[in-house]
Amino acid sequence: MTRDTPCPPGCISIPSVTEAGWFPRKWSLSSKSAGGRVPPCPFSDLKRFILLVMTMTFLRAGEGGKLAGSVRTEDGEPLPGANIVLTGTDRGAVVQANGEFFLLNIPPGTYDVKCMMIGYETKVVQGVVIRSDLTTRLDITLSQTVLDYEREVVVEAERPLIQKDVTSTQSVLSQDEIVDLPVETIGDILTTQVGFTEDASGGIHVRGGRTKEILYLVDGIEVRDPLSGSFPAPVNQNAIAEMTVISGTFNAEYGQAMSSVVNIITRDGSDKPTGRIEFLSDQLNDFRYHRSGAFPSVADTNFHWIDLKPQLILYARDHRRLFSRRPVLPLVDWPVRGGLNVTSGGRLPFSRIYYYLATRVHAQDSPLPSGATLSQDVQLKLTRSLGHRLKLSWLWQGSDEISQPYSHPWKYHPEHQAHTYQNSSRWALSLTHTLTPALYYTVSLNRQILQSYTGVQTKTPSQYVRPNTDASYYFYGSAEGEFEGDEGIYSLDQSLTTAGRFDLTWQANHRHLLKAGGGLTRHHLDIYTEEEPWVGGANFVDDSTFTPRESFFYVQDKLEFDYLILNIGFRWDQVDPRATMWQRLDRFVLWDSTASQWIPAPLVEVPAQSQWSPRIGIAYPVTVNTVFHFSYGHFFQTPPFDAFYYNAQKDLGSALPLVGNPRVQAQKTVAYETGVTQVLTPDISLTVTVWTKDIRGLLSTLQVRYLSNQYVVYTNTDYASVKGVDLSLEKRFSRGMGGALNYTYSVAKGTNANPLGGYFSAYVQEEVPHQEYYLSFDQRHDLALNLYLRTGHQRGPAWGPLHPLGGWTANLILNAGSGLPYTPFVDPTVRVEVNSARMPWTFTADLRLKKDLFSGRIRGTLFLEAKNLTDYTNVLSVYPRTGKPFDPGFSGVGTSEDANHNPAHLGPPRSLKAGFTWEW
Repeated sequence: MTRDTPCPPGCISIPSVTEAGWFPRKWSLSSKSAGGRVPPCPFSDLKRFILLVMTMTFLRAGEGGKLAGSVRTEDGEPLPGANIVLTGTDRGAVVQANGEFFLLNIPPGTYDVKCMMIGYETKVVQGVVIRSDLTTRLDITLSQTVLDYEREVVVEAERPLIQKDVTSTQSVLSQDEIVDLPVETIGDILTTQVGFTEDASGGIHVRGGRTKEILYLVDGIEVRDPLSGSFPAPVNQNAIAEMTVISGTFNAEYGQAMSSVVNIITRDGSDKPTGRIEFLSDQLNDFRYHRSGAFPSVADTNFHWIDLKPQLILYARDHRRLFSRRPVLPLVDWPVRGGLNVTSGGRLPFSRIYYYLATRVHAQDSPLPSGATLSQDVQLKLTRSLGHRLKLSWLWQGSDEISQPYSHPWKYHPEHQAHTYQNSSRWALSLTHTLTPALYYTVSLNRQILQSYTGVQTKTPSQYVRPNTDASYYFYGSAEGEFEGDEGIYSLDQSLTTAGRFDLTWQANHRHLLKAGGGLTRHHLDIYTEEEPWVGGANFVDDSTFTPRESFFYVQDKLEFDYLILNIGFRWDQVDPRATMWQRLDRFVLWDSTASQWIPAPLVEVPAQSQWSPRIGIAYPVTVNTVFHFSYGHFFQTPPFDAFYYNAQKDLGSALPLVGNPRVQAQKTVAYETGVTQVLTPDISLTVTVWTKDIRGLLSTLQVRYLSNQYVVYTNTDYASVKGVDLSLEKRFSRGMGGALNYTYSVAKGTNANPLGGYFSAYVQEEVPHQEYYLSFDQRHDLALNLYLRTGHQRGPAWGPLHPLGGWTANLILNAGSGLPYTPFVDPTVRVEVNSARMPWTFTADLRLKKDLFSGRIRGTLFLEAKNLTDYTNVLSVYPRTGKPFDPGFSGVGTSEDANHNPAHLGPPRSLKAGFTWEW
């Protein structure tokens, strides 16, 4: 397969946004040295695009909620024919003969519900909360009236502490809760949730699983980098209407995840114009590592901090030409450090089209001796109701980011270190058609383009120079004088993902809510990598193109009784790698007896792989204040395609080559959990959950020796077992205070913490583990407190129109975790158990303090944000001989006080930022 392969029969591509607008466009066929990557053939005309929309059927994961309840008289008799209306919308229902009603596919949010019946009072229930994929119960009693049947009675909805139809661990964060948190990314939010932990490198783990085991959905559509398996599209926090986090087990409609599902619902525009402008400064306090002498024992007077921002902006402008698809928007040269976030929503003039636009630019220096990140993202959502039965929505997200992390060996010459520029563009089009009040379907199309460049400055691989180390044999170059040399990595990866989905929801009766759906995803992956491209270097080149496909379908039923809620379903997933591999992994050559010589082993087509996943969840409400739940399921996840296609040319010329394997199977987790939720007071509830996970077929690497050659290949030999207990104490906001306290005790054991563990063992000539050890991310105790305090706007004495003590909000997040394990070194002759020692506990306190200021319809806010408020020293990495971050326990080649004191071994110090918001 090459980039010049013609489009095979049946190959379909669809038009996308270009700089000139919406129309079909062919991709450039420039050479790869100039960045040419060739996705599938384009459409020849718009008719084929319309045909694709009409004929493809795919799944859209749940993003709407359900309102169900009853309407009765004061004597308990049903009131058939009563009208239920969600005020401010065109949604409503008629009460059935048994007094029951339901409304499906309601966007998450808070609503006022009006109930009307001739001869009875009209009742308005305010503050009814709808959550995606869950049922909100509302029972209404109407009083008979004779003289004034239009009299309205307004009541406030009772918000239950317990969601009775939740069959697994789940939390829902609203828009108001998210915008006030002292966080900057989705990952920061997740680490406050029960069962989520963070490793030393910032990777997120859920209940002892590896990183990248989370399924991210944006408006019900999967967002994933097919090559790396990561979440590639940042979502503006101010554009989130609701975020649902499901841990451990989940329904059959969700796949390609073994640990968690994060479903992000973005905001829609409304008749009322809204807007928000937010500015957040860069760090206001001193960057202690941006000057020499940060450590008293280190004599680094020749160190000078280098501002990388001007260079990175220039590099980004140059890299745009390398991509096959030119980014829609250029990376903005934001003139100040910090971030600007602008959102706006409303209705387009002279139309019934609603919009919500969110854009953000950010420039931030690393707190370490070098490093910077420049990013921007834009999101536009358009919605249009076509009558009462059809709704059309279109979402476009685009992002650019260029970043350079800190690398201690490049401390004195970061300008010769590699940086990464990433661009993403994604649009999703969905149509929801309500056939009857009890039946609707959604058809959606999704197209995602991801492009990533990693390299040094604007150099091509032929311009790279081999770097030399200084006298310590640790730092590249010398602290004095000129230096030539570059970090030896160059990559240019691009992917095009086209997906379509269909979802059907049917309320068969007031007990059964049925869902079914299926989906097809087509990828076009273009991979280019060079490593150490100089004389005497590895000179590794990986140049390949692949077009894998994924498909699935599911069926599930939600049975709702007063005494029991049952979720049951199954799911089928398939992946077709559309690639070739050796018949046997340990036979890269075969003996040709005719020619009396060794010949390359033939490559055979790899068949598609599929698996079935049963899922079941039970919620048992014992009383109105006590609910038990149990869930069980099989959860499969296809490894990132990088493990399928790495080193596709099967180059075995280096010392220990790594070879991808398109035969790797889907990884499997069998998970159980059971728990109970108990209301302790009218505002406080406690949830206790016991869970266990048996993980098999984990992605791994295995050393192969044959003849005089040895190499490492991806396979599925790793396994793990995890068990734990979650405790979650939640206080509903009342009397100016609310929050949650989450605690997890877990034990995570396995053969390897990451897929490359077998490769590292082979590299240092150690035996591959054949028994379970504590994994490097095994955090025995994890505690997270999220506390928010709020004062009324009229509180305290008044100075004219001002209330100095009123309108304050404080959000405090405390995270504490037991130390991560490491393997101590005693003596070369002494074999020590893997990960048998522990690093110290970690602790952070993050605070966001804000003051509201009002002027008519305009609301202003001043705020202060503090990260690691107590400036606690968090140890992230230690030397195995001593267990200390800066003492290797020996002196010799590669060691010096400067080399030993790597500031990345510690977590970030205290950071203070300030900002303001202005919204209307």
